[in-house]
Amino acid sequence: MTRKEVGEKNRVRAATLATLGTCALVVFPLLLSLLGCGGLELPGLIVPTVQVSGTVFEAGLLEDKPIANAWVVINGSAPAYTDSSGRFTVNVPITSTSNQTILVAISVAKHGYLARLIEDRQINTGSSTELDPIYLVPSPNTSGLKGRVVDKTTGRGVPNAEVILHGDLTLRVRTAADGSFLLSGIMPESGEVTLQARHPDFLTVFDLQTGRNRQPVIIRKGDENVNTIILELYPLGTPTRISGRVVNSETSEPVPNATVTLGNKRAVTDGNGDFSIPDAPTGLQTLRVEHPQFLTFSENLLINGDPLHIFLLVPGTLPSLPFTIAGKVTLQGETNHSGVRVEARRKVDGVVVDVATTTIDGNYSLWVPPGTYLVRASIDGFVSAEREVVVRKGVAVTNVNFTLVRLEGSQ
Repeated sequence: MTRKEVGEKNRVRAATLATLGTCALVVFPLLLSLLGCGGLELPGLIVPTVQVSGTVFEAGLLEDKPIANAWVVINGSAPAYTDSSGRFTVNVPITSTSNQTILVAISVAKHGYLARLIEDRQINTGSSTELDPIYLVPSPNTSGLKGRVVDKTTGRGVPNAEVILHGDLTLRVRTAADGSFLLSGIMPESGEVTLQARHPDFLTVFDLQTGRNRQPVIIRKGDENVNTIILELYPLGTPTRISGRVVNSETSEPVPNATVTLGNKRAVTDGNGDFSIPDAPTGLQTLRVEHPQFLTFSENLLINGDPLHIFLLVPGTLPSLPFTIAGKVTLQGETNHSGVRVEARRKVDGVVVDVATTTIDGNYSLWVPPGTYLVRASIDGFVSAEREVVVRKGVAVTNVNFTLVRLEGSQ
């Protein structure tokens, strides 16, 4: 094994576990950002592919132990399964050949192991690629779940959609070309968990009347053959209930009696600054918030069903830009969650743009300009976690949360 492979094994030793809560879009004047995940091919369109190969091993062992029959999907490809040597080969869809290399999202799952989503590996667009070894963390006494993400209006599978399971730990994978997905390592092994599904061409909500963006699921003890589900997504542009809160940018106190206008729909905030707009338009829309004691907020935003958190400025103040990405890191089994390094790296070139350290409660915030970032949380003795965040003008991302699992043998 090379030094690079040893470093990867000891550093990861495991799968990346990213805990993402319900993503709220926090809005500042002149400010930024939206969480999302990349999309892929159009129905009926033949997309060129490139061959990508690799090996899946069990983490935490002195010698590499290959994992057979692990499920592997890369950037919405057809699923592949590892052979007895842990080897796999995937034909990865390539939608653009303008770059010689691209970053891809690799999903790997196998019953008895924690599902893993890797979003920082590069592949060649013009020739085959051999990936560095992939390691999965053993997770006995857990369950599995398989399913499909489909377009509610057509029944077609949605490729490369992100599926997020919230249980004792949060697990993430991307869907295959037919919209199928596999989640393994679910805790608790029986009981209720919730699912989210995200794709840039679809709403994040499952219920248009209530705006609910999590789907409850009852998990029974067993593998993916015991637990199955279909998640139906509404195309972007479908009217749905949009909720949010308006607050003072200086004090973070709620702003009651503010008028919120979204497209041709209107609402007034209550005493807690909260508002809810039924049958609100989605997609790129103009959001306008007015209150006589504050500067009027007006921005064109991508409305996809995520809750909105709007900051209003007091007249005469400079634009307040306290953060564009924020969240919380939880250290499994600990009460003090301080000292975790959280960094935002530009996805295009890997440059670190901002770094933060968590407080005792695990809170952190970052300020980054518009762009696509890989946000990573890491601390000695725990498995690092990472997720992709897209920052766009007018919105900031909150609740980019992580749960870090203690490495075996660490105290």
